[in-house]
Amino acid sequence: MVKALSPLVSGIIIVVLSISMASMVAPWMYELVFTTTNETGSTTAQQVKCRSAGIDFDSEYGNYGVDWNFTGNGTDWLKAKMINTGTIDLYGFSFELTVISPSSQKILHFDATPSTGKTASDPLKAPRSAIIEANITEDINGSVYSLMQVRVLNAVCVGLAATLDV
Repeated sequence: MVKALSPLVSGIIIVVLSISMASMVAPWMYELVFTTTNETGSTTAQQVKCRSAGIDFDSEYGNYGVDWNFTGNGTDWLKAKMINTGTIDLYGFSFELTVISPSSQKILHFDATPSTGKTASDPLKAPRSAIIEANITEDINGSVYSLMQVRVLNAVCVGLAATLDV
C-alpha cells in the first residue's frame, strides 16, 4: 500500500524548493537588471551629450577644407582643416575616403596621424579648428583613382561626421 505525504510536509517541501530556486536565480536577475540599466543610462547620456556636438570643414583651407596629394609613389597625403562647431571636445579622428577608378569604387579607412588626431587629453575644443592629417597606409594612385568623398569621423560621438563630396 502506498502512503501519501501529509499536506503539511508537501507544503514545506514546496516552500523549500521555491526558496532554493529563488536564491539561485536572484543574483543572476539582479546582475541582468543592473547591467541593462547602466548600459541604457550611459547610452542615453552619450546621445544627449552628442546633441551639442558639431564639426565642419574650414572651407578657406585647400579645396573646401581638404587638401591632398595622391601620386602613388608611397608619399600620398591627405589633410583636412576641421572646425569644432559644437560645445563638446572632440578627439580620435579618422578618415573615410570614397575613391573610384574606371572599373571599381572603394571605401578606404585611415586613422589620423598621432600628432594631429587629437586625444582625450588634447582634444579639439569648441570653437577652435585644427588640421587633421590622415595616416595613409596604402598607395592611392591619382592617375588610377579619383577622390569622390571625404568623411572625417571622431571617437567621441560615433554618429557625428563631416562629409565633403569632392
